[in-house]
Amino acid sequence: MKRRILLVLLVLVLLAAGLLGYMQFRGNAPDEVAELVSQGGEKVLADPMKPARGAPRVIVFALDGVGDGELRRALAGGVMPRTAALLGRETAPRTYEHGWSATGVLSILPSTTYAAWASTFTGQPPARTGVPGNEWFAREEMRFYAPAPVSVTQHEHALQVYTDQLMSRVLRAPTVYERAGVRSYVSLQAFHRGADLLTVPAPESYGRMITEMAGGLTSDDESVSQEAYEELDRTAAESLVESIGRHGVADLQTVYFPGVDLYTHVAAHPLDDQVSYLGRVVDPAIGRILEAYRRAGALDGTWIVFVADHGHTPVLSDDHHTLGAEGDDEPPQVLRNLGFRMRPLELDVDSADADYQAAVAYQGAFAYVYLADRGTCPRPGTRCDWKRGPRMEQDVLPVARAFWEASRTGAGVPALRGTIDLVFARPPRPVGQDALPFQVFDGRRLVPVDEYLAAHPRPELRDLARRLDGLGAGPYGHHAGDVLLLARTGLHLPVEERFYFSSGYHSWHGSPTPQDSEIPLLVAHPGVAGGAIRARVRRAVGERPTQLSITPLILDLLRAEP
Repeated sequence: MKRRILLVLLVLVLLAAGLLGYMQFRGNAPDEVAELVSQGGEKVLADPMKPARGAPRVIVFALDGVGDGELRRALAGGVMPRTAALLGRETAPRTYEHGWSATGVLSILPSTTYAAWASTFTGQPPARTGVPGNEWFAREEMRFYAPAPVSVTQHEHALQVYTDQLMSRVLRAPTVYERAGVRSYVSLQAFHRGADLLTVPAPESYGRMITEMAGGLTSDDESVSQEAYEELDRTAAESLVESIGRHGVADLQTVYFPGVDLYTHVAAHPLDDQVSYLGRVVDPAIGRILEAYRRAGALDGTWIVFVADHGHTPVLSDDHHTLGAEGDDEPPQVLRNLGFRMRPLELDVDSADADYQAAVAYQGAFAYVYLADRGTCPRPGTRCDWKRGPRMEQDVLPVARAFWEASRTGAGVPALRGTIDLVFARPPRPVGQDALPFQVFDGRRLVPVDEYLAAHPRPELRDLARRLDGLGAGPYGHHAGDVLLLARTGLHLPVEERFYFSSGYHSWHGSPTPQDSEIPLLVAHPGVAGGAIRARVRRAVGERPTQLSITPLILDLLRAEP
């Protein structure tokens, strides 16, 4: 309890300092911080705002961590009556009187929050957005980013998402707001560059949320207060309705619900509890927003799009199933056994500790392993040239082989036996050249993913080769590391055989399996029949849309039909 109180105080101090710094950076007087907080965190990003042009408009309801199956179960089970009323009766599978839901829509890899939303709101894969996960190491800067920290414990970057435009600075692709060129409002979503208005969490609600998540579940505190998460999502709707009253309706509006994901991580019965949360918190919030549009006379000219970034897979929260970053029985020990000097598990590293030769970043189902060319820094105290790629024979292959053997036999780190499903690597390239696709290490050599799967079929690893190419092959593919580890996980395995790179939670995600990867893409319009909506969506993005189709779809819906 004392640790949690200290964390609350630290978070509030950091957030207050961050807000002050943000306002000064934007050229505003410090006393505007009080105004920002009192308004529920509203910030005008474009002054003057772009003029509102009117219908057709688009609302995007971005549901963090809600799998396609869970949303459909909530709708079919009657726990989301306001959303169901918008859709109307289901007249055929996935077709409603005024809505249509695509099937088999896959997320990018890893199916984690920041990588997936970056791709959602740009239409580009991680190797081109520069955002490969919830945390990553940018070797060109020798800098570690952690907007949603997993292996590190500091939360400064989580705060800077809202107070210092962190994700706008690191994102390397244009957003849907920049491309659309219409009046756009964003509620809570981290990727908002190009929008006119942003509503952010008030310090007390965001501080409580970060504190609840800090450190995961602990053996002496398996209970979790859901109030912090519910408050965050309810605030999103309330702040938006107030903003509509002040500024009018936007042409493009994104409403982000992060609390549902955060709650699912710690809920005792993750998937069932998520469905209940959708009915108890998210559906009433959606109803309030739709009613605000109706009162403004704007709903009939508005497309409504429901999307998510990933789903959730239930896991066990004990030490055996968590693959942590500290200790001699965790994955980094494999690297230490090979003589690599490890980067400290901190956001910023003192110059005295900057002689590291390896780093890790965790994404739940995946772990990224970053390697330096040790020939540039053989002695302690010498800094490696991280802009060069590591050496294949001396650096990359020994690491891939050691992780493969540790998982198969427990060699070097007995606790890792049976925990890692697949090990990937690729020939290295220096910064400035496009990174190459990952390949599977089979214990002897690297094998192209399609070739490996042809010999060892894994139907549960959905569209693995294409999605891995999107993660690793491109100008920022090196942000995903030199060796890639996939933990054993998925609903096809008993929960006792699922593992994940993180501290302890009741559910995680990130994998290529259906439960993590299949996301909702549900489109509705009060004045358009479901069959016509299906035809419009398919005309815009084809028969098999993916997460990368959402930005093109939004841009198409903003255009009037001929």
